Amino acid sequence: MNEMETQFEEIYFKNKWLYGSGEGSLPEHTRGYVSVLQKFLREHCITTVVDMGCGDWQFSKLIDWSGITYDGFDIVSSVIGENQKRFSSNTVKFHLYSGNPGKLPAADLLIAKDVLQHLSDGAVKAFLRELKRYKYAIITNCVNPDSATVNADIEDGGFRYLDLRLPPFSIEAEELFSFTNQRPIFTRLFSKPRWVKKVLLVQN
Repeated sequence: MNEMETQFEEIYFKNKWLYGSGEGSLPEHTRGYVSVLQKFLREHCITTVVDMGCGDWQFSKLIDWSGITYDGFDIVSSVIGENQKRFSSNTVKFHLYSGNPGKLPAADLLIAKDVLQHLSDGAVKAFLRELKRYKYAIITNCVNPDSATVNADIEDGGFRYLDLRLPPFSIEAEELFSFTNQRPIFTRLFSKPRWVKKVLLVQN
C-alpha cells in the first residue's frame, strides 16, 4: 500500500470527513449535480462510463445507469469492497485503482469528482494527458469560495482549490454546473457557502 492509499484508508476508517466521501457527496448537496449528469448521459447517448474516484456511491446510487456499462475505481480497498457488496451488477463494476490513470479503460465518458484537488501538479498533468482516450470527461473540483482560485501545488493526498482552466493546466473546458452546500433560505443572506464546486466538461 503506497502513502496515498494509506492516507485515504485512514480518512475513511477514522471518518475524518464525517460523511464517508465527504459533505460534498451527500445527496442533499448533489441533487443538481445528479440531474445534470443524468441529463448528460441521456442526451449524449453514453453507453460506457469510467468513474475515477467513485467514492462510497452516496449520490451515484441515485443515478439511473440502465443501458450503461459503468466501471468505478477508487484507491480505498474498503470502499471498493463495500460498493461491490451493495451496488455491483452485471453492468456496474468496482475496481481498486492502481494510481496510474494510463491503466484505466477507455470509455465514452470519464468522470472525476473531487479527485484532482487531492493530487500534485505532476499527477494532475499525468491524468490530463489521458483525456484524449475519452470522448467526454466531466471533472469536478472545489474552487475558492471567497476569492480567486490559485492553483498552488501540493503533495499527493493533500487538498487545494483547483480550477483546471487556470495555469499551470489551462485546459479548454465548458462549465456545465456549479454547486455548494445547501443552506436554509433564511440564512443565505447572512452566511457564506463553506465550499463551491465547479463541474467542467472536456470534449474530444
